[in-house]
Amino acid sequence: MRARLEAIMNEHGEDLVLVRRESGEEIPVRAFLQPFLKEREELPVTATPLGAVSDQRWLYIGPAAIELEPGDWIRFQDKCYAVQEAMTICFRRRALYGRAILRRKKRGGKL
Repeated sequence: MRARLEAIMNEHGEDLVLVRRESGEEIPVRAFLQPFLKEREELPVTATPLGAVSDQRWLYIGPAAIELEPGDWIRFQDKCYAVQEAMTICFRRRALYGRAILRRKKRGGKL
């Protein structure tokens, strides 16, 4: 199952760069990155065909072999996202994929 998920990520995912908080090491990653759907009318939001999405919080789904930690950064195109929460999702005690909640870095360097 893990191999199938990683094949899907490789075929349909985005090219991201993981920047380690401690060392500044940059690691290329092929993963999914998308904004969270909003349930309430909080700002800032953007309207999409699926509903309102947050401009602040993002969901990362990536390969289990690359573990993210809070404080790491994800760079995608010209934007940066800070890892707030990260976990490895397992099935039958085997790691399937990594999941993280990211917060978009605002202009000027602050979250």
